[in-house]
Formats: sequence, C-alpha cells, structure tokens
Amino acid sequence: MRPTTDSPAGALNRIAIIGCGHVGSTSAYALLISGVAREIVLVDKDAGCAEGEAMDLQHAVPLARPVRIWAGDYKDAAQSDIVVIAAGVGSQPGETRLDLLGRNVVVVRNCMRRLLAESFGGVLLMTTNPVDVLAQIAQSESGLPVERVIGSGTVLDSARLRAMLGVRLGVEARSIHAYIIGEHGDSEVAAWSSAHIAGVHLREYCENGRIECPDFNALLERVRRAAPEIVTKKGFTSFAIASCVTRICISILRDERSVLPVSTMMRGQYGINDVYLSLPCVVGRSGVEHVIELPLDDSERAGLLHSAEVLRRTIEDLQRLSA
Repeated sequence: MRPTTDSPAGALNRIAIIGCGHVGSTSAYALLISGVAREIVLVDKDAGCAEGEAMDLQHAVPLARPVRIWAGDYKDAAQSDIVVIAAGVGSQPGETRLDLLGRNVVVVRNCMRRLLAESFGGVLLMTTNPVDVLAQIAQSESGLPVERVIGSGTVLDSARLRAMLGVRLGVEARSIHAYIIGEHGDSEVAAWSSAHIAGVHLREYCENGRIECPDFNALLERVRRAAPEIVTKKGFTSFAIASCVTRICISILRDERSVLPVSTMMRGQYGINDVYLSLPCVVGRSGVEHVIELPLDDSERAGLLHSAEVLRRTIEDLQRLSA
C-alpha cells in the first residue's frame, strides 16, 4: 500500500529507485536488508514490473526490517532523500559505445525532466553506464548542485581490487586500503602509491611478511576485465553494484561523512576541471562534501590525466552526435 504522507524530502528517509532491472531490483533488496531507509519506492516504465518487484520485496519485510516498499511514480520519487537512477538500455548487435551512450542519454534526460517537474530536491545517485558521463549530463542539464548529483563511480572497482588483494595477500579485504580512481571504465587507474595495510605500503607489507608481491599491472587488468567476465558467465552484474549503492546511501542518510571513491565534477584537482570522474570523496547528507587528492606518483598522475581526457572526448563526441 502506498504511504499517504506528503512530507517534504529530508523528512521521509525515503529512497527511490528508477529502473527495476537487475541492478535496480537487487539494490532495492540490499537496501531493504540494510534497514537504512524507512521507505523504498520503485519506479519503472513497466509499471507491472515495478509492482511485482515491490510485492516480492514486501513479502521479505517480516523476515528483515520494517521498511515500507511500493511501486510509485515520479511524484513519489521526487519526495525522496535519494533517487537512484538504474534505468537504461542494453547494447544492440553492431552498436558502438557512443550509440549506446546516445540512447542512454535519452533515458536519463527523460528521468531528470520528470523528476524536476515534481520539484526534486534530494541527492541523485547515478548507476547507469557510462556512469561518469551520464552523471555529468544529469547535473549539467538539471542545474542541480554538483555535490547532489553523484555517480557510483569506482566504488565498485575499488571493492573488486580490495577483494582480489585480500585473497592474494591473505588479509581480510576491509583491512586493505586501496583505490581505483578516474573513469569507471578501461582508462581507470589504480593508486598503488597510496595503497596500504595498517599504514604499511603494499610492497613493503609483502617484503616484511616474505610474501610474493602481486603483479600490480596484472591485478588492475583483472579489475578491468571483471565486469565483462561476469556478464559472459551469468549475463549481468548485480550483487556487488547493489552493495555499492547501499553503502553510498547509508553514508548519505546517516550523514556518516565516509570516504568513498564516487564520481563528481573536478574543480582543479590535479589540474583537471569540468569533468566527472572518481576520487576519494567525503560523502554525507548533502552528497559530496569534499574531494580528497591522493599523493600520486608521476605514472599515476599521467594515467589520471589521460582518463580525464578520455571522458572529456566522450562528452565532446556526444555533443557532436546530438548537434
């Protein structure tokens, strides 16, 4: 049953998910289990799909947390503290990456237009790929404050890196501090020079423990190949990105000010301006509160600048395609 409250955003502790595919529905389940939100509203162009997912999730509530879940509309979504955009289209045979981007831009623009028509005033979390470009388009065309339009960025890539390092080094992954930065894509960069365990650099940790140090380049390539490999084996990715969505939402709703490598607009960091990419950010109730510049070596800095240029060219190509 739909809640009858008309309270403004910020008072409801509500999260809306637009798009009930694999990522959207799994994110809703992860959020339900976390108990961070009091209300979860699902919106999809296929109303029946949203209703079915909501019913299924409602039946899990007695075994999980007291969360109100229902299939709603853009008015319901606009009254949310956080709106997660998980809507998008898949690639077609023979379609280029730019063609796919062009079609997903149409989806995102429609979502933003309908949200703004209902006076949305919360935080927007973009998960649809290519996430950096689409988050930037959502911000520039909506006029919402930069800090309140964020992409899930390299939270997922960084988690994959830590998971792989944990297995390789025999250390619980949450005790490993390592970031992937830049694009959520092929040009992403591993900030190896600042990666550590208990303040000890990874290479030094291996030497002290007489552990064979992993091949850093090979490990980064494994992170880059992870999503395509999962898609080849099971058809889609869902659990890890849903966990990332939940972690980001927890930091926002609880005003944790946790450090997460989300995608946001660069404003002079490393000399980069006016492009969305991922760096460690302090994330709280208002979204991105502060961007942290990691100490990078020359190779990492060059890689980050290249990643920014890749994203900038993608935006320019999209603008030419739309002209």
